[in-house]
Amino acid sequence: MTTSRTDQATEWSCYVPMWDEATEEFHNGWLTYRTDDPWFVRLEIEDWPAPVVAPRAVLLDGLDERAECLSKPDRTALKAQPSSDGKHVLLGITQGDLLLGVFRASADVLARHVTGFYKLVPTSEAMARIDWDAVIANLLTV
Repeated sequence: MTTSRTDQATEWSCYVPMWDEATEEFHNGWLTYRTDDPWFVRLEIEDWPAPVVAPRAVLLDGLDERAECLSKPDRTALKAQPSSDGKHVLLGITQGDLLLGVFRASADVLARHVTGFYKLVPTSEAMARIDWDAVIANLLTV
């Protein structure tokens, strides 16, 4: 885990060892969480073409049940669910309806990191950080 701070935000990066479910190849994975964007986590996987940005709630919920975020058809999204052995979480990366890959990560490691994100910025504090004027303005421009 590495943490960096600026006047505006704290960034917390956590290492997550992962295995490709199809090939059993090992991959280094990184979760990056920023306090100035408290709702989302960035997942980067070694040898994977692009990072996946997903709500932190998907990772938390995926520890106990199937959870996923929706994406526009041309963007990547994440599905998370416990494995049958209960010791791992399966992280499926999708693009629209197409499943691009499934990676297995230790449930204990993932739980430790994700609960750390919630300790860093609790849900109540994340709610207070929403710029409602910007949200409303964005909705009115559509």
